[in-house]
Amino acid sequence: MTLKQILRLLVVILGLLVLLGTTVFLVLRWSGIPEQIPAHFDGSGHIDGYESKNSLIGLLVLAWVFWLLMIVLARVPRLLKQNGSFVRVNAIRIGGTRLEPTPLSLELTGLALALLFGYLTLCSALCRDLGGWFLPVSLIAVLLAMLVPSLLERSN
Repeated sequence: MTLKQILRLLVVILGLLVLLGTTVFLVLRWSGIPEQIPAHFDGSGHIDGYESKNSLIGLLVLAWVFWLLMIVLARVPRLLKQNGSFVRVNAIRIGGTRLEPTPLSLELTGLALALLFGYLTLCSALCRDLGGWFLPVSLIAVLLAMLVPSLLERSN
């Protein structure tokens, strides 16, 4: 197994563990979660809207769906390259370089989404603010997850 394959496997396992941990947390703590939980946060991470605790189920389902989508797209490359249309439409240009989604960038994006959704779910269940760092870190994490592997592959 190459170092890149080990890294990809580690990224997938970490994402899976984050989502499994979040799911187990909700199952074990469900009866202790208040009926109304924070469901909307402003740009500074402060609570500004509430919903039923059942909205946590939808949030968790979304986290799993997004993570699984990233993993499937990474593991089944033909889904990305069917007639080349996905890659052509979604490639990013930086300077004169065209960056296309790579399996590692998709898996890292899946991990970033799992971490972000997991944290969001836990903060909602525990009725806590996200923190002012959440929005900028979220944007940077997803952007780096998409760009860094593509840039690294281009330099090789």
